[in-house]
Amino acid sequence: MAVIAHLSDLHFGREDPRLVEALVRDLAAARPDLLAVSGDLTQRARGREFAAARAFLDRIEVPRLVVPGNHDIPLLDLFRRFSRPLARYRRYIADETDPFLATARLAALGVNTARSNVWKNGRLSQAQIDSIRSRFCPLPADVFKVLVAHHPFLPPPDDPAPPLVGRGPEALRVAEECGVDLILSGHLHRGFTGDIRAHHVTMRRSILVAQAATATSHRTRNEANGYNLIRFDSPQLEFTQLAWDGQAFRPTRRARYERLGADWRPLV
Repeated sequence: MAVIAHLSDLHFGREDPRLVEALVRDLAAARPDLLAVSGDLTQRARGREFAAARAFLDRIEVPRLVVPGNHDIPLLDLFRRFSRPLARYRRYIADETDPFLATARLAALGVNTARSNVWKNGRLSQAQIDSIRSRFCPLPADVFKVLVAHHPFLPPPDDPAPPLVGRGPEALRVAEECGVDLILSGHLHRGFTGDIRAHHVTMRRSILVAQAATATSHRTRNEANGYNLIRFDSPQLEFTQLAWDGQAFRPTRRARYERLGADWRPLV
């Protein structure tokens, strides 16, 4: 079994210390095989915010894969925003903004979708799409393949119109070709799961998606703070969405799937 803890939109600088401590306790108990953080570690990309985010990450002693979000690029400091947009991210969090991690049973690739010129929205480059192919396509079919990005590829079920990541359809065609199983994203501060084919109807192969709410920030959008735990025990996959109830993070939704050939079938 492989266990992934998926956090997003930490927004240090606007964090709730109670949630930070609760997350550290939860993740120490869960002992995931991978901690995936899908961007927006900070509120305004300030050095002290990155330092606080790094201190939090260092308390979670498991392998991690982290990508930046749009809030990790300076907003008002235009010189830094366009000349060195991710300099502080690289200094405090990781030098690699498109990280890759692989074991015998799990491979995860992060792609940085944050862009200085479209500060809120995100985009993939052709080089990143090529990297999806070069990283995932050579791997055996039985390796569980996970793509991590800040900006979403799939809209929420009740809101079909939010901006999705630029060049997303091109990236999805490559992900389909290479057998990617799961995409983890954030940005919307909404937690939900689904099949990419619910929106991208021309896809021939299903790819599951897990979006995460904001884990630790006061910047909730009519949804409690939360995070995801994902358990893969071939051929089955289980999503557990945990939400803050004022005292602790508690399971609120579960979804289970079974892989049958090129499809992920929901289990009742």
